[in-house]
Amino acid sequence: FIRTAPLAKRALEATRTGRTRILPERFEKTWEHWLTGIHDWNVSRQLWWGHRIPAWYCPDGHVTVTSDPAGPEGCAGCPRPGAQLRQDPDIFDTWFSAGLWPFSTLGWPDQTPDLATYYPTSVMETGYDIIFFWVARMMMLGLELTGQEPFHTVYLSGLIRDPAGQKMSKTKGNVVDPLGVIDEAGADALRFALIHGATPGNDQRFGTAKLDNARNFANKLWNATRYVVGARPATIDIGAARRIPDVRLLGPAERWLLSRAAATTQAADEAMAGYGFGEVTRLLYDAIWSEYCDWGLEFAKVRLGDATLTTEVREATWSALVDVLDTYLRLLHPVMPFVTEALWAAIPHRAGDPEWLIVARWPAAGERDLTVEAEVGTLVDLVTEIRNARTTAKLPAGAWLESMVVVPPSLGPTFEALRPAIERLARVRPLHRELTTAALAAATQPGDLTVIVDGGDVEAVVRPQGADTGATALERERLEHDLAEADGWLAAARDRLANESFTAKAPPAVVEGARQREAELAEIVDRLRDRLEA
Repeated sequence: FIRTAPLAKRALEATRTGRTRILPERFEKTWEHWLTGIHDWNVSRQLWWGHRIPAWYCPDGHVTVTSDPAGPEGCAGCPRPGAQLRQDPDIFDTWFSAGLWPFSTLGWPDQTPDLATYYPTSVMETGYDIIFFWVARMMMLGLELTGQEPFHTVYLSGLIRDPAGQKMSKTKGNVVDPLGVIDEAGADALRFALIHGATPGNDQRFGTAKLDNARNFANKLWNATRYVVGARPATIDIGAARRIPDVRLLGPAERWLLSRAAATTQAADEAMAGYGFGEVTRLLYDAIWSEYCDWGLEFAKVRLGDATLTTEVREATWSALVDVLDTYLRLLHPVMPFVTEALWAAIPHRAGDPEWLIVARWPAAGERDLTVEAEVGTLVDLVTEIRNARTTAKLPAGAWLESMVVVPPSLGPTFEALRPAIERLARVRPLHRELTTAALAAATQPGDLTVIVDGGDVEAVVRPQGADTGATALERERLEHDLAEADGWLAAARDRLANESFTAKAPPAVVEGARQREAELAEIVDRLRDRLEA
C-alpha cells in the first residue's frame, strides 16, 4: 500500500495555487472530488508483466527494500544473506508505473540532459476519464520524487464514440481500427476527422461521414495546389525564389484573399492559445475550402486569363495565390503534416525558407484591409444570391442570362474590377450597371428575378429567358417567402425600438444602429412589395 493523503495534499496545492491548470476548468471539481476523498493505494497486482515490487522477505519476517535490480546483499533486519531472501512475486499497479512516465522516460533518477531540458513538461493531454487514474498519479509521484509538478497544464479531451454515441469497446464490436482507416483514407484524413468539430473535454461521434469529409478536404487542398502550381506564368522561372507581390498591382480579390488569410491566422493563433484545436480546424476548413478554393481561385482564373493585363500584374496575382496557400499550409501542418509537407515542397519558396515545412516559421498575421473584405464579401453574396435565384427558377445552369445591377458609388470601383469574374461566376451576360434603384425598377419586366443583398444597398435583376413555364410562379413564391421573412425582421426591429427599457438603457450608438437597421428593413420590404405588384 501507498499512503496517499500526503501526496494528494501536495497535488491539490499545485492546482489550487495555479501552478498547474486543469482545462476545461469544469474538471477541477472532479479533481477535487478524487483527491480530497482519497484512500491508501493498494499497488500490488498478480499479473505476469510489469514492474516487480522491490521488496524482499526473509524467513524471520523482515522486509528489505532496495533499488538495486540484483536485490539486497543481505537482510536489513538480521544477518541473513541476500541468497536467503525471497522477492515479492507481485508487480506494481499499472497506474503506478504510468505515474513515473513524465520523468522515468528521461533518465531519472540520473540527472540527465534530457531530464533537465524536458522536465517539467508544458502540457499533458489525455482523456477526462483517467484524470484520477493517471493524471493524479503523475502529479503525486512527480512532486514526491522530483519536487516539481510534472506539467503546468492538463488538457483533457473527450472520448471518441461510435456514430450512435456508444463508447467503443471490443465487447460491443464497435471499435474502429485506426490502421485500417489509414490504409483507406490516409493518416492525415484520420487526424483531421478526429480534431475537426472537437471541443475540449466533450465526447464526439466518429463515423464514415466525418472521415469522408476529411478525405475530401485533403483532396480539395491537393487539387488547389495542383492548379496554382500549373498556373505559374511562363515569365516566372520554375526554380526562382518567390517574390513578395507588389500590392499596388493586385486586384481587390487578391487583396481580399491576403486580408482573409491574415484574419484566419490571427483567429487560429487565438484558438490555438486557448487549446481550441477543433476551432482551428474549422477556421482552416472554411478559409481553404470556401474562401480560397471556391472564390479566390475562381476570381484569379479570370484575372490570370485576361490578356489585356500586363505581365507584372499577372505575376503579382499568381504570387499572391502562392503566398496565401503557403500561409494555409503552415497553419494546417500540425493537423495534417504529411499532405501539407508534400504540397509545400511543390510550391516555390521565398529566399531563406528551409527545405522542410516542419521546421519552417509559423506564419505571422499580416495587416487586414477591412474595406476590401467588406466590399468583396458583398459581391460574393451577390453572386451567391443570383445562383440561388437561378436554381429556384430552375434555369439552365450553363445558360448566360441578361442581368442588371445597382451598387452604391463606394462599391463601384471594386465592382468594375470584378465585373468579368462576376459575369462568369454568376453566368450573367450582358451585365448592365444601373445608377439608381429607380432606374433598375423601371427596367424590370414581369417574371424577372430580383436579388437584394447587403441590407438593400445592392440589388440585381436577372431576366430568366429560357426558363420553364413554372419559373415565374417559382420566382413569385421566392419573393413572397423573402417578404414574409423581411416583414418578421422588421416587426422585431420595431418592437425593440418600441421598448422604452432598450432605448433608455442601451448605449446611444446601439440605439442608433437599431434605428438604421429598421430603416434598411423597411426599404427592403417596400422593394419586395413593389416587385410582387409589378
